[in-house]
Amino acid sequence: MDLRRSFVVLMVYRYGFFILQSIVFYAVYQNQLDSFFYQNALMQLVDSFKKYPADVLYFFTGDYTVLHISQELKEYFGKEIRATFFIKVLSPFYILSANNYYVFGAWLTLFGSLCFAPFLSLFNKANTNRLLWLIVLMIPSFTFWTVGIVKEAFVIPILFLLYFYLNRIIESKEKDVWSIVFFLAFCTLAWYVKYYLVALFLFVALIYFLSSKISYSFKRVLLSILVIVLSIVGLGYMHPALQWNVLPEVIYISNTLTCTKYVDAYACIPFDLDMSWTSILLNYPKAMLYAFFSPFPWQIHNATSLLAAMENYLFIGLMAVFIYRWFLKKSTVSHVELIGLFLIVLMGALLIMASPNIGSFSRYRIFYLPIYAYILINHSGIAYSRIFLRIKNWLEK
Repeated sequence: MDLRRSFVVLMVYRYGFFILQSIVFYAVYQNQLDSFFYQNALMQLVDSFKKYPADVLYFFTGDYTVLHISQELKEYFGKEIRATFFIKVLSPFYILSANNYYVFGAWLTLFGSLCFAPFLSLFNKANTNRLLWLIVLMIPSFTFWTVGIVKEAFVIPILFLLYFYLNRIIESKEKDVWSIVFFLAFCTLAWYVKYYLVALFLFVALIYFLSSKISYSFKRVLLSILVIVLSIVGLGYMHPALQWNVLPEVIYISNTLTCTKYVDAYACIPFDLDMSWTSILLNYPKAMLYAFFSPFPWQIHNATSLLAAMENYLFIGLMAVFIYRWFLKKSTVSHVELIGLFLIVLMGALLIMASPNIGSFSRYRIFYLPIYAYILINHSGIAYSRIFLRIKNWLEK
């Protein structure tokens, strides 16, 4: 299956957004220091590696106290385990960049694009899903946060790659050893960078498998519910923050830290939370309203929030079309899609309570945004439009 045109279009588009992201990080969000911190940390480490080759072994084995770097960076490595692991993952990209920020980010952007390519290859030319998913992967907010030197630019593309390998494992008639090996390897890498995204991916993948591979009957529905409940409990053993009784406390602490950082009235959405599931349930209606309908006009205060609002209003319009076609036109919506929308509503509300800043929320929601966007776009009727068919024919040439 020829993916060359689709891949080139995606690559050029993503590189353009990486340039835009770099400009925005420098000019607008001067407090967005993650990318520059990683660059500076790796610069110190590589200089240390050149002068003291043994530091390479010390760094990758976790013996940070003997490294020939600043004391502040040593303490950071000791405290921030996941960020330090991500820096280790970034080191090959940095070495290839010759200490150039833009080349560094370009390598990571290329890596992400290469992870998306196998996923797109799952759909043949005659299938409109390839172009639909290409459109989804080019959603502005999604692209903005999956390029450059940020954790999402590494983890989110890997999740798409994991889906590709998972699909091969499920569809393979014989044991596909290499797919299993690559799935476990990339799953481990992503887990140590952003464990909760991988946990959610595994949970959703399980639901997808149960919904699409098992025919429905009363007993099997009960069995599926039991497996899902056991999976939720099992996630708690994979990481303490995912435990059912700890999650309200995690959401409350995250909410408090976010509102401490973003003290402006337009920046932080007020929620009356405490460390209980009761407070979360009481705030759920408000959370769903803000998660899927904000930014509201009074929350628009600069160009970036205006663009975020325009994108979200487009999704509101697509949701209206989806509801209209489903109820009045009787269009077919699969069980998998309905379950997906239900989970997205649940997760979106929890997410905005944990991160009640519009800018932060637009970044963190990208883990479910592709599924949400695909369902809405797929049922919008766009696949039957003349311009869609022309673009599809051009990509297939």
